[in-house]
Amino acid sequence: MNEANGIFTVEISKTDGTCPVGEKVGSENLGEAKIPVLSCEGACIRGEIARLAAHLVAKAEPYRRGCHGELFTVPGSAIAQWIKNAEKIVLIDGCFLRCHGRVLENLVGKDRLAQFDALSYYMKYTEHFDIDAVPETERKAAARLVADSVLAELRQPSSRGCGRTAAKVCT
Repeated sequence: MNEANGIFTVEISKTDGTCPVGEKVGSENLGEAKIPVLSCEGACIRGEIARLAAHLVAKAEPYRRGCHGELFTVPGSAIAQWIKNAEKIVLIDGCFLRCHGRVLENLVGKDRLAQFDALSYYMKYTEHFDIDAVPETERKAAARLVADSVLAELRQPSSRGCGRTAAKVCT
């Protein structure tokens, strides 16, 4: 990693590979102008709830689930092109660290990014790391609460997201 001026870079080895289904889905979603939904993929309960919520949001029109792995590491792929060219990108981060938000702000810009902090909606489980420390029914209920709240905010005419921490996240 190379740190300078509060920003650091990560070098990624190039690949000539592509994901066949990713190419198909990316092309379809780009052609249909679907809005990509990305999420935290952290190993803790907060990342899991954000991931589950993103799946739920992506079932609603005009949203679809995007792959941050391809976006970050296969820049010429159809998935990456769809996300980079989307009018808006929805991001559900798992907590206040905003790991994906900080990366995406520099990769696609803040102006098209609707960011949400999942934890700000359900405010539980902060003493747990392990996903299995929270029963599946509770994980799913928390994800549903987050997804419903995110969708409600996205329906607002000028929504940039950010959940209940808008002043902290979107400044």
